Amino acid sequence: MFLLNKVLVSSEIITVRFSCNLSECRGMCCCEGDCGAAIEYDEIGILQSSLEEILSYLKKESVSKIKREGFWKRSIWGGYEISLCDDGFCVYAVEQDGIILCGIELAWKDKKIAFRKPLSCQLYPIRIRKFGIFEGLIYEHWDICRSDNSENAPLLFEFVSDALQKKYGVDFVEKLRKISQK
Repeated sequence: MFLLNKVLVSSEIITVRFSCNLSECRGMCCCEGDCGAAIEYDEIGILQSSLEEILSYLKKESVSKIKREGFWKRSIWGGYEISLCDDGFCVYAVEQDGIILCGIELAWKDKKIAFRKPLSCQLYPIRIRKFGIFEGLIYEHWDICRSDNSENAPLLFEFVSDALQKKYGVDFVEKLRKISQK
């Protein structure tokens, strides 16, 4: 690990090659796990204001769950997370041709909303963790994740560079790029 702009960064983030291989994993990161994807407080309002447009992309069970209980809840760690359906799928998970996709991102791609999806989803498989007064970026290894880690795949931080720029700024990503070249 190394420290960059008050953020602890796992060295794997600048050394491991990664590219999501949906044909292999089928989008299982949206439907397996112990809890829903983390969301930041300001993302709750953004999702709330876009909810009507997103609902048309979701399965009936998800719409029912959202209308009954909401699309987010407090996490056991004190933060916020996306609600899960009774089957463990994210309430925004949508199946198309045997692959699980994000209903939020589908609405974004169709230009129905301006919000792509929660930052934690954009960053995956990088996770933000708290280490005392520091935030840390770690590579979350998960056996269901089938990545393309060939020489043609980008370095992990490059794969999620848009999300890293959104969270930490362009200079942060440029510094990662320089460090990775050493």
